[in-house]
Amino acid sequence: MRSIPTDLLRAFVTIVDLRSYTRAGEQLGRTQPAISLQMKKLQELLGVSLFTKEGGVQITERGELVAGYARQILALNDEMMLKLSSRDSKGKLRLGIPNDYADHFLPKLMSTLARDGVEMTFDVVCDISHNLLDGLRRGLFDIVVAMTPDGPSEGAFMTWKEPLTWVGAKDFPFETIPRNPLRIVCYPEGCLYRRNMLTALQRDGRNFEIVYTSPSLSGLEAAVGAGFGVTVLARRIIPSALRTIESARDFPRLADVVVGIYVAPDRKRSAVAQSFAARFADMFVAGHVDPMAE
Repeated sequence: MRSIPTDLLRAFVTIVDLRSYTRAGEQLGRTQPAISLQMKKLQELLGVSLFTKEGGVQITERGELVAGYARQILALNDEMMLKLSSRDSKGKLRLGIPNDYADHFLPKLMSTLARDGVEMTFDVVCDISHNLLDGLRRGLFDIVVAMTPDGPSEGAFMTWKEPLTWVGAKDFPFETIPRNPLRIVCYPEGCLYRRNMLTALQRDGRNFEIVYTSPSLSGLEAAVGAGFGVTVLARRIIPSALRTIESARDFPRLADVVVGIYVAPDRKRSAVAQSFAARFADMFVAGHVDPMAE
């Protein structure tokens, strides 16, 4: 019976998720040729073709089968390492994450960890991405989820592009919104949603007035939901009480942001942090259809 090394399976799954050998290599700390050699070795061990003959990263029917089993194997591997490592690290993980990501994703993650019997404690800090990355560099966090404007910051464990959209109240008549000035609800200075929104308005010559700021997603939701103004959020984490505003309303086009998972380089805590980051990455990819690719 042949045994398949988990590093080969992780490389394969990473290629599938990121749709790029190069991006997979960057995430895993390997060159593109090294990733290609790993895929050649994996296919030799399995005795099947994982990718179509047309080239690229399109997987075959058997490749889809292998990807499904690979995810299960890696999940068990990471869970084992997480439980073993947590004992050495006293079971505490320091996590920094933007407020809206915490509201949307942490309940799902915590319920999964509770279901799997993971024994850990968490210190969670919600802040704007610039402050979180600075805290990671100063050793205040084990893992940070952060947004950057033009590309990932150094040392990203995983990155993907997050589309932004204009958001308003669910039942608000947008045809009554005056073109000038546009009433803006937003996070405080330093937030990339705010920066992208104001840059787009200035680029298109739109007059605007910031009428409400709040550091919390619930604060923005309350103001926008009451029709006090409009805001910008990541498309896939819009609260149920709000809705996207169609581009036909002459709202400026918004640039995407880059979201990354970053792991502290502390070797004593790297095993537990890497295992937890892998779980987090799987959750983000599972709920996202546009990972960064070339």
